Amino acid sequence: MKKILTLLVAASISLAASAQYYYIPYISAGSNPGSISTDAEYPVGGGLPAGWTTNLVSPPNASPVWSGPQTIPFAFSFNGSAVTQYKVSTSGILTFDLASPLAAPSYTRAALPNASIPNNSVCIWGLGGLGGNDNIITKTFGTTPNRQHWIQFSSFGYGTTPSDGSNFTYWSIVLEETTNYIDIVDNRTGGFAGADLVSAGIQINSSTAYPVTGSPSLAALAGTDPTPADNTYYRYVYGTQPSYDMTAVSSSMPAYVITNQAPFSVTGTVRNLGSSTVNSFTMNYSVNSGPTVSGTISAVSIPFNSNYNFSHPTQWTPASSGIYSIQIWASNINGNADQNTANDNYTFSIMVCDTSVVRLTCVEVFTSSTCGPCFAGNQNMDNNVMPNVSNYTIVKYQQDFPGSGDPYYTTNAVNRRAYYNINSIPRLELDGQWDGNAQLLTTTIFNNYQAVPAFMTVDIASATFTGTTVSVLGTITPHINYGAGTYRYQVIVTEKQTFNNVGTNGETEFKNVMMKMNPSEVGTVISSLTSGTPININQTITLPVSTGVPTCCHVEEMSDLRVVVIVQNNTDKKVLQSAWRDVVIASSTADMDAEGEGIAAVYPNPADASAMVKIVLNKDMQVSATVTNIMGQVVSVTDAGVIHSGVTHYALNTAGLADGVYHLTLKAGGKSFTQKFMVQH
Repeated sequence: MKKILTLLVAASISLAASAQYYYIPYISAGSNPGSISTDAEYPVGGGLPAGWTTNLVSPPNASPVWSGPQTIPFAFSFNGSAVTQYKVSTSGILTFDLASPLAAPSYTRAALPNASIPNNSVCIWGLGGLGGNDNIITKTFGTTPNRQHWIQFSSFGYGTTPSDGSNFTYWSIVLEETTNYIDIVDNRTGGFAGADLVSAGIQINSSTAYPVTGSPSLAALAGTDPTPADNTYYRYVYGTQPSYDMTAVSSSMPAYVITNQAPFSVTGTVRNLGSSTVNSFTMNYSVNSGPTVSGTISAVSIPFNSNYNFSHPTQWTPASSGIYSIQIWASNINGNADQNTANDNYTFSIMVCDTSVVRLTCVEVFTSSTCGPCFAGNQNMDNNVMPNVSNYTIVKYQQDFPGSGDPYYTTNAVNRRAYYNINSIPRLELDGQWDGNAQLLTTTIFNNYQAVPAFMTVDIASATFTGTTVSVLGTITPHINYGAGTYRYQVIVTEKQTFNNVGTNGETEFKNVMMKMNPSEVGTVISSLTSGTPININQTITLPVSTGVPTCCHVEEMSDLRVVVIVQNNTDKKVLQSAWRDVVIASSTADMDAEGEGIAAVYPNPADASAMVKIVLNKDMQVSATVTNIMGQVVSVTDAGVIHSGVTHYALNTAGLADGVYHLTLKAGGKSFTQKFMVQH
């Protein structure tokens, strides 16, 4: 459980007019500053995401030590003066005064200001880097001119109590480009039972400091969640706190809306960062950088650092389907101009579409038969969750660790793990967004992702095998115009059930095991996603016998295969839609009844200008042919006349059909037969 801190009065943290710094507490923020960093908080060598520099000091350190000089990767100002470097101590102090002769402050915290702290320092005093894996690590996030440089105390102890498997803490100091903000972030703490106390703040010199209220016994508020979902932070701003300052915090509008539900209310949250209580203000929004729409909100009382949930007086009606960028901001605060416009705006996107389709939530599991907890993760997913939900696809990637790893691991599987920056198993991804231990998956978590509407149809027209070759035909059809991004689709062959990759964790049966990602784990790049324009899938996948390094494949039964197609935004790894289909022997795709009548084949498939339909009838019948697209719309109806008994090859004109997947329905007498086919000119 996260600890809750109640803010009593603005005066408790507001500074006098002569103050050089003031701070804004983001208690129970549930995110990192600006949401620029979404990295999970794991130790070095135990799940830490890629990109962190980890060699500032070498643990353990029984006595506090300073790091060497570190360079700030962008222009930064502290207390009104430019600084380019800093050093940091294992006791939680960052100083810009590299020339200070002071030794690294002790692991025992004290009130600020304090003569043992160098001038021009940022303090989380009371941390203790005594443990063997207590690392000070750095990473820069974002893009110019809005980057953040993070200095994180990773898996530290408190005071002279070292960290261990049950007692650990993560705190960070964040320097922000352009704004010159300094954030002290409370990331994560486990154990310590009341010993999780620090002295936090900024010290200018031995007589001037700006501590966080509660220091030198400021308690950690973040819990053990390794994501930013339980984070708290304290933002230091240079200068005197303005009387009138409001910032737009978030939108409460849905990410997806349907055109026939318009008009839409523009709603969200604003926060008062000024010292004066807000009684009225103007709320503004702009769509796609268009005209400003303003409305007055009055008869309110918003104290310093309090949020207000607004609904704009003027609703919005989008002109058409598509992705819209909406910017919101407040102005005219109590009749006065906002005194800090740098933090005013919040921009978000809304997808407007004419229709939505059911989402098939993509479940990707990273597991191994040599991983003890993986057995429990698979049991939870297979026995407790998936039987109680619907509309999904599943791929399980067997991994090369612990020990020698799963006998069925492949290069594709290992590289897919790296794509998600996964360093521990069991791990599970839902639509490329929820990232957690497979043992923690619940029906509620799954249903929250499954409830998100999809605006794309993935249709696998056929998945057949001949020998050890799988052929896949299908289409991806967007129902909206997707914005800029790097989109890809994956064609994946899985085996529904395997038995021969038994390891050491007690599992004897394995489900939905990935055999091959075609053409590789990188997938196929999609140049654009335009509403109504299909993207054809036509892939042939060879499943060779594996030799040496297991690049592919460990198929036990060709008749037990399944094809999964995943469409993904490579920028944020969000899965837009997925689909799956069992692989069948190539000769078994006909639609024939028990009497041996029906469509024996449609060929070639895909067709170009024409296709041949092999029809088998037991007597002469009047036959009609209807072609529909994947949306169920009829595109052609042909009276084929009387077709005689026996085998007939009927020519179907497809020259005028657009590329895509279609359904051919033959009505013969009182019977109806349907077969999918593909057109590709």
